[in-house]
Amino acid sequence: MPLYALFLDVKKAFDSVSRYFIFEELVGTGRFSVGELNLLAEMLDANLLTVRDGISVSESIVQSNGVKQGGSMSPFLFIFALSDINSIFVDFPDVKIILYADDMVLLSSSLDDIRRSLELLIDYLAFRDLELNFDKCKIMKFRNKGRGRLAKSDTLIVKNEPIEFVSEFTYLGVVFQSSGISFSKHIAKKVRAAILATAALKSLPKSSLSTALKIFDLAVAPIASYGIQVIWPYLTLHDLNKLETVKSRFLKKALCLSKFMKSRLAYELADSEFFMEKLASPFSLPESPTFDKFIDNQLFKISEIDPAFYGAPAMVEQSWKNVCYTMRHALTRHACHGFHFLLCKRKIYHTSATKECVCKLCDKEIDFYHFLSCDKNDLSLSQAANL
Repeated sequence: MPLYALFLDVKKAFDSVSRYFIFEELVGTGRFSVGELNLLAEMLDANLLTVRDGISVSESIVQSNGVKQGGSMSPFLFIFALSDINSIFVDFPDVKIILYADDMVLLSSSLDDIRRSLELLIDYLAFRDLELNFDKCKIMKFRNKGRGRLAKSDTLIVKNEPIEFVSEFTYLGVVFQSSGISFSKHIAKKVRAAILATAALKSLPKSSLSTALKIFDLAVAPIASYGIQVIWPYLTLHDLNKLETVKSRFLKKALCLSKFMKSRLAYELADSEFFMEKLASPFSLPESPTFDKFIDNQLFKISEIDPAFYGAPAMVEQSWKNVCYTMRHALTRHACHGFHFLLCKRKIYHTSATKECVCKLCDKEIDFYHFLSCDKNDLSLSQAANL
């Protein structure tokens, strides 16, 4: 059975809601003393606005609707205006409403019930001087794995206003898709935003590695992990791998490595845990077969690293992790590829040394880290890194 979700947009909700209605509702509860009501009445009384453009000041404008911007009580007063909204749906038990301030969603397996309850909701809002922005209202039909097209009957017209069916919608920052319980587009969007945030950190390679990791936790991780507590149980292995690229790309930039370098090497150089591991702890995210598979895959990749990598200067002496270390790029790149491509006669791309690897300079069979031990190599690490 399909599920319909109607996402509603209330036009200028906080600026339009009736102050008179709010006050009448507050009085009607009988919960407030005379003194408290007088204070609330003063807060809800009409106020004057003027507009300054730096040259002149406009005439005063009387504002008698809406809750005051920035007022500590404003959210409470607005929510109070909608406190009895559930009464609309008494005759529609199949219709559920999700309400977060002025962000509303109607959920039901019956499109007809949504239509009829929406007509009542429109009248309910009008009584409070609120109205819907039909151009921004959208409806989605959730289908199991996206199977089946929209039926001819899948149309919604209310008060002569058609509401568009969409295949995805962003609600409270989370991208929902009509194709079942999938958050692949949400993950893609957040990963893209996090990578752009990393790209904006121009001085990252000059920061100490410990500072860089703190920057990641404070400025990048929150972008990628938005809504993670809600969507975590539904993430696929592909989603977890996609999310992990946020940290691997960040580490590569901090380590002065190409984005195409193997991520496992960046993690070992930085001696840093996986992003997914770090996320699971503070949010108390439950382990799952998908998460376990992800960790197993990452650990297997690390087990495949050439043991010689751990003998590279960058892994033995780690002062390059300090702030503004000028040789960082040379040491990290040497650890990852040994500048093997500069010396090896083989012309095809390869990531590990074989018996076919022979030095262009000394004609000896070489390993992946021959660069520093070759008697005929006159290049320094710094020179090689800048070629």
